Amino acid sequence: MEEKNDVRAREAGGQHVHDYFGRTSVDRGHFHTFTGSTNVQTVVAGGHAHEYANVTRVAENHVHRMSGISSVQMPVMLGHVHRLQGTTTVDDNHSHTYDVYTGLPRAPRNVRRGRFFGPFSAKAEGAEAPKEPRPRRRLRAKKAEADEKP
Repeated sequence: MEEKNDVRAREAGGQHVHDYFGRTSVDRGHFHTFTGSTNVQTVVAGGHAHEYANVTRVAENHVHRMSGISSVQMPVMLGHVHRLQGTTTVDDNHSHTYDVYTGLPRAPRNVRRGRFFGPFSAKAEGAEAPKEPRPRRRLRAKKAEADEKP
């Protein structure tokens, strides 16, 4: 059974990203929450991994930065996930640890109809641009009514 996120990733030339969220360890009586999306995958020994970087949400009037490289992919029922773990930057004289798993893969946001609109897209190589979308029927009906009026 093919998972729809994997299909979208293949339409995007095999490129995909993962979303993630979580919270840090408690240190100095507080924790931070965070959300982010990985970069597209990089081939590594044993599969592929993703780089990630984000800033935590504010807690106790400060933030921390997080960055690193995920684990290689781990198969799950509907695709695969990655593990992100590490230590934040030191801010306000302390740091936090984190250990989370990403969500399932999805196509990067710059993908439309299975094509990248960037320097390596088919459009950039001289291929035909996608056709304009057809107007909605409701707009056609309104125009037809306007044409009938004297």
